[in-house]
This record gives sequence, C-alpha cells and structure tokens, in this order.
Amino acid sequence: MKRTILILTSLFSLSGCVNNDMDDLQAFVQKTKATHKGKVEPLPVFTNQPPYAYDARDIRDPFKPVVDIEVMSGPYRGPRPDENRPREPLEDFSLDSLRMVGTLAQKASEWILIKDPDGLLHRVSIGHYMGRNYGKVIGISEEEVSILELVPDKAGGWVERHASIALSE
Repeated sequence: MKRTILILTSLFSLSGCVNNDMDDLQAFVQKTKATHKGKVEPLPVFTNQPPYAYDARDIRDPFKPVVDIEVMSGPYRGPRPDENRPREPLEDFSLDSLRMVGTLAQKASEWILIKDPDGLLHRVSIGHYMGRNYGKVIGISEEEVSILELVPDKAGGWVERHASIALSE
C-alpha cells in the first residue's frame, strides 16, 4: 500500500514539471535559421603519394642483440662462475636479506660480521662468497663490504655486477 502511494505521489509531482509552452524555443530556432545560413566547406582533395618501398635487408635487426655470442670466434670466453668450488653458507641467501653488523681486525687480517636471516653471525673476509649470484667479496671497509656478482644475461653468458652491503645501525 505504501509503495502504491509513493508511486502515485511521484507521478503527480512529475506531471507538474511539464510545460507545453514551447513558443520561446520555436522563436529561437526560427531566428537562428534566419541569421545563420548553413555553409559547409568542401572536403579537401587528397593527392595520392607514391608508395615507399622499405628495404632493410642490409641493416641490423633492432630486435637482436648487438653482439651475438655464437658468432664470435669460438666458444664463450667471458666471466663464468666456478662450478667446482664448494659453496659457502652465505650463498644460500639473497644479498638483501644479509646484514653487516660489524668488523674485526687482528694483526694484518680483517673480517666483517654478517648476520643471516636466521640470526647467525658469519665471519667473512676478502675472497669469500655470499649471495645467490656467485657474489665474491672484493673489498672490506668499516662502513661496507663490496661484492662482485656474476649474473646470467639473456644471451647465455655472464655479466659482472657490483653490489655492496652497508653497515647496519
């Protein structure tokens, strides 16, 4: 019952909004037609261009690598990881999960202390390996450890990449 009353009330209130007097609209349309004569510019004439033959047989393909390793003289000779050496414990972790927490020095020997995600401390010096990308420690300072990683590239070779771990506060 309430729904019916609501619908009827809505219809009666909307019927009051209708205005059938459109004299002002018709006068405006007549005035506009009288003052503005419709004029449409003709379409421009397009001239046909001669076809262009693109011939790129003698140009390097931009989607292929600049240096093709297989085309180079002989097998790949770039850097590569030593697969025969024993893996070290810190090579099981990514570099961003390792934290440098301190340094040690005794006579001519220097070490850094690295904390792994499990909370274990490891003593590391130059020549040790850490990280999943065959990262070799190449420099130690009181503020950071410098690492040289070997990362595989898309052409089947390896690329050297420098990384570092700063001392954590």
